[in-house]
Amino acid sequence: AAKIAQVMGPQTLYDALQRFGFGQLTGIDCPAESTGQLRHYKSWKPIDNATIAFGQGITMTPIQLLTAAASIANNGILMKPRLVDAMTDSHGKIIQSFAPQEVRRVISPETAQKMKVMMRAVTEQGGTGTWAVPKGYTVCGKTGTAQKLNAEGNYHNCDYNAVFVGFSPDQSPELAVLVVIEAPQKHHYGGIVSAPAFKEILCQSFNYLDVPPVPESEEIKLATSKKSKQGE
Repeated sequence: AAKIAQVMGPQTLYDALQRFGFGQLTGIDCPAESTGQLRHYKSWKPIDNATIAFGQGITMTPIQLLTAAASIANNGILMKPRLVDAMTDSHGKIIQSFAPQEVRRVISPETAQKMKVMMRAVTEQGGTGTWAVPKGYTVCGKTGTAQKLNAEGNYHNCDYNAVFVGFSPDQSPELAVLVVIEAPQKHHYGGIVSAPAFKEILCQSFNYLDVPPVPESEEIKLATSKKSKQGE
């Protein structure tokens, strides 16, 4: 990540993070929302370009991170998040509803598709997020193991935040989910601590929303089809 950021340069990295919504309000229906912290690139030291690329030197809210991940699921378009879908009167009649609202295009559809392929690989054999995948579904995701500043203001003998963020199914996403476990004790890796919780949330949510799993025979067909296309 640091090497890619070095090639990109501070301004390009900063602009990309801003497009994804970091360092600014999402506009969610909550008066206490925080912007997080993303300092202007002109104030960065050379080391900041590297550390910000892998998550140190920047702070964000869970809704910012989840909205950014959902923009990849949405083929590169960032949407305004909402807490409330609609309001009803005492008889259940809808008196006000809130339609989906586009904010901006963050990345191109082609780049979003490449990101989906990389995030799908995270949850496949050899990836760090294999414990996040319910049987019959596909998941695009990313594990995170974020160091927390200790009382002295450094990362020596510090606690961690274990993170897993992702969406499912991979090519026709229904849900984006973020799991953050603060200061886990036995293990601190996101793929071990947070991914199983992500899997359980997805299972329960898909059951409630009536999103059926893909039959095992269909999974085999999809896998074979992907290999054929790669061979071409």
